Amino acid sequence: MALFQKKMPHTVKEGSVQEHLAVMRANYRDVPIKSKTLPRPLWIRLHKDDGLHIIYRDKDLLLSEGRIVYAYLVQANAMLFEEKNTLDLPLNLLYSMHPIAEAYPEFLMAVGRELFAYKNAPEEDTPAEYREMARILAAETDRSAVDFTISMPDPAHEGQMLENVDMHFCSAIAFHKDLPNSHLTGCSFLPVLAAPEKTSAVLILPKEYWTAPYYQL
Repeated sequence: MALFQKKMPHTVKEGSVQEHLAVMRANYRDVPIKSKTLPRPLWIRLHKDDGLHIIYRDKDLLLSEGRIVYAYLVQANAMLFEEKNTLDLPLNLLYSMHPIAEAYPEFLMAVGRELFAYKNAPEEDTPAEYREMARILAAETDRSAVDFTISMPDPAHEGQMLENVDMHFCSAIAFHKDLPNSHLTGCSFLPVLAAPEKTSAVLILPKEYWTAPYYQL
């Protein structure tokens, strides 16, 4: 692909998560993707009503208007972790557009791990606000997206609270050619293109823009 025949113009000078995110955004701004053909794996071609068809419908919107953010990997098809993976497979992600997620994405991990802990738990033992997402995780083929908010202690200001932090739980497809070494390795977070005000679809940022082979906190 001619787009990636030259080096990206910006590199990481520091190791902070904010620095990595800023560099990925700068590179995408200067070397944007105008269009991208997404492969359609057999499993989605066989299921015309699969909710992940939204990715193909809205990919151009995401490429032109999506913002690069970190998404926490809540659940993924196990084959995505195999070294010789050549399959494009689904996963579940959790992300936020709130500025706090750029400096302290750890809170996404905390919420994501709590969500996953309720997978297959009895409904009466699951907090009401997590029940729909726990059901989706257990079903594994339900692509429903859930938008919700949380309140949390402000990690930057002791004793203060952040109210109504936006959270977005969704399904996506990991296209193996967009992943470093074609599979997931040591990933807690994935850089994605998201525009939740316009679509529940997200696209994993192609590996050429990644500033590290994986992101883990």
